Amino acid sequence: MSHNMRSRFPSACVPAACTAALIVTVLLTMPVVDAARADTPEAYFVSVDELKRGDRCVGRTVFVGTEVEEFELEILGVIRGAAPGTDLIIGRAEGALLESTGILEGMSGSPVYKDGRLIGAIASTWQFSKEPIAGITPIGEMLPALELMDAEGHAGGRPGLDGLPGLAMLPEGERAASSLVRICDMAGMLDRWTDTHPVPPAVAFGDRRLSPIAAPLVVSGADPDYIHRASRVLGPGVTPLLGSGIAPSSAAVPGSSSGAEREGGALEPGSAVGVQFVRGDANWTAIGTVTHLDGDRLVAFGHPLFNAGAIDMPMVAVYVHAVMPLQSMSFKYASGGELLGTMKEDRNRAVAGVVGPGPPMVPLTVNIRTNGGERRFEFETVSNRPYTALFSGLAFGGAVSSAVKASGPTTVDLSVRIDTGKELVEYRDVFHTTEPAMRCSGELSLLLSFLAENAFEERKLRGVELDVAVREGDLRTAISRVDADRKVYRPGDDVKLRVFMRPRRGEPFERELCLRIPDSITPGTLTVRVGDAMSFHLWERDRLGPGAAPRSYEQLLDLVRDARPGNTVVAQLLSDSPGLSLSGNEMRGIPGRAGLAMASSATSGAVDPSMFSVLRECEFAVHGQVEGFHEMTVYVEE
Repeated sequence: MSHNMRSRFPSACVPAACTAALIVTVLLTMPVVDAARADTPEAYFVSVDELKRGDRCVGRTVFVGTEVEEFELEILGVIRGAAPGTDLIIGRAEGALLESTGILEGMSGSPVYKDGRLIGAIASTWQFSKEPIAGITPIGEMLPALELMDAEGHAGGRPGLDGLPGLAMLPEGERAASSLVRICDMAGMLDRWTDTHPVPPAVAFGDRRLSPIAAPLVVSGADPDYIHRASRVLGPGVTPLLGSGIAPSSAAVPGSSSGAEREGGALEPGSAVGVQFVRGDANWTAIGTVTHLDGDRLVAFGHPLFNAGAIDMPMVAVYVHAVMPLQSMSFKYASGGELLGTMKEDRNRAVAGVVGPGPPMVPLTVNIRTNGGERRFEFETVSNRPYTALFSGLAFGGAVSSAVKASGPTTVDLSVRIDTGKELVEYRDVFHTTEPAMRCSGELSLLLSFLAENAFEERKLRGVELDVAVREGDLRTAISRVDADRKVYRPGDDVKLRVFMRPRRGEPFERELCLRIPDSITPGTLTVRVGDAMSFHLWERDRLGPGAAPRSYEQLLDLVRDARPGNTVVAQLLSDSPGLSLSGNEMRGIPGRAGLAMASSATSGAVDPSMFSVLRECEFAVHGQVEGFHEMTVYVEE
């Protein structure tokens, strides 16, 4: 932009050290503005009513490094009411580079000016277009994002991604085998889940849809195949690609405060800017362009990232390494750099933020142990519901993808420790998977969503520690047979069980379990169940019925604390006498009739009957995931 153009936009940052000669040049070249209109929006912005076909305009963006460059653009027309309450400006960019590449991913937000006044931001285009034709979001539809940022009650952290993103991360064939899916189901959370981001269909050459320009999501600290797989859960707003961890222009320490000044000049309209979701040993940054500055505030992109509403995510400087020309959609290959401030709004027509300190982040520490040794990773992820769960899971999966093989039979021993600020929540599971990175990603995301999205109490995640042991090969073990020492017992006797185990690899072995029959038992039949952790969870859900659903936050935590790892064999001795749960708490050890009498006298709380009463329970663990379920009947006589 020429200096006279900058003087028309007080929001554009101008270097403080201006020479007298430069000032004179600015004054001589500045178009005359009516003094009565100098402080009105019309002095700085162009209404769509003023535009006509053939208008010559100037756009601004970064093609390499951090330097803002200008390009010519011709207005082709204005489409009124392109969507409810919105207009669309169509323009054709000019210049040897753009005529070769077309409109670029990363140009979202590039400002377009007519006679020094801002029209709007390049925000959409057509794939496979033969010419660099862009949809331009009018500036008048972007500025309300600044007003929302100032609105009373802006809290951030409540974006609108529906459901549980971790479910979409789990390999589809392994969802039914996940204990956390079962836990979420018992808590009633699966009822709210929809596959918000299904895999988009491939775009055909004849596709004529005008689409928002996807923001390049530059990812470091992950395997390329994993990045490709992870793209299916992010939706069409971003396009993940492998990149470097930090820009060469970066000088500030991540997490520190910074201003608009950075290496390569002041932040200005047309500067490349990023929204950072993960930083540290991995870096996930969405790349766009600044459209307009208003003091220390700015609007960018011209379209949403996730349309999340109020957010608090790091705004970072961006260095463009190169422009990558493709037939489908060319893009800027770039990296996120030093912290500039905080993005606070992700709205339908713009992303808005403020220059200054960055937002709070959630620390994530990962220790991965394999046969080749141990590796440690440290990240920080955004502190926004539900994007903490989404990007923590993605960052964790990326670490796993860089430390172990991408696919093939694998056994994972996962331990998680979560600080919510009010309690420490610990969870452990052992599972078999053929896609370790995606499975780990989905498991962590589900667990964090389970805590943060619960229906009982507000919880913010303060920190996450993960310890992962990964062993290659199929280490699953089947329960092949269960024998009891006899069929008839007396009250007080021990039911001694022999459990025969058959590994997929290795020699069969057996273990012993003992279930003592209560002295006060009534003669009759008892049921013995022996099974893997998933079978145990399923039969407990069926046995307890509505009583399995948590009725408080503490009961919700009990679902996590009481979950059996997948390498566990569980045995139960059950009476067919009915049991009950009072307000979600199972009343164990109370005879059926006495329990029902207590329930009938209860003055408050929900009473839920169960099909059986648990008399005794025991378990043991093996090295790999256990599979199998066996049930038998034994008899008690006088």
